[in-house]
Amino acid sequence: MNADSEQLSRYLDGEMTPAEAAAFEARLATSGQLRRELEAVRQVGRALRLWSRSVEPRAASLLEPTLARARQHEQRRARHVRVGYLAAATLALVTLPWGRLDSVVSPTGAPALLPASAAIERVEASDRHAQVFVVGSSSTPVLWLADDAPEEGASAEQDPG
Repeated sequence: MNADSEQLSRYLDGEMTPAEAAAFEARLATSGQLRRELEAVRQVGRALRLWSRSVEPRAASLLEPTLARARQHEQRRARHVRVGYLAAATLALVTLPWGRLDSVVSPTGAPALLPASAAIERVEASDRHAQVFVVGSSSTPVLWLADDAPEEGASAEQDPG
């Protein structure tokens, strides 16, 4: 940017002191080249203002749906994380009593097998996303959750492995 361009910019932006503006206007009166440059810069400014008025509504119409999709994705992700934490906590609570079985040892010194009562006795309810079953003779049901439904917008084909 040369000195004239910088002064043109400062003049158009109103950044000159009154004395600087008066001196620059005196130069404009005597220099045809400087007047042409000033007019060219003004034309560019007008074109940019017109362009920005036409782009702004389109940008808003593109931005809002994009932000909404990002918010939905984040909410789904947070929901999946909560379900994962719930499943892990449930599993930890269910397996906690069996964690103490390591002190049970067979007469040969080898670890004893888990009692047969640890097997699933019956499935009380089942659907695509959850199962409720009873372990052993316990009356405490165990809830198992699985979210295997495809996410919105995801391809219907899933990797079988």
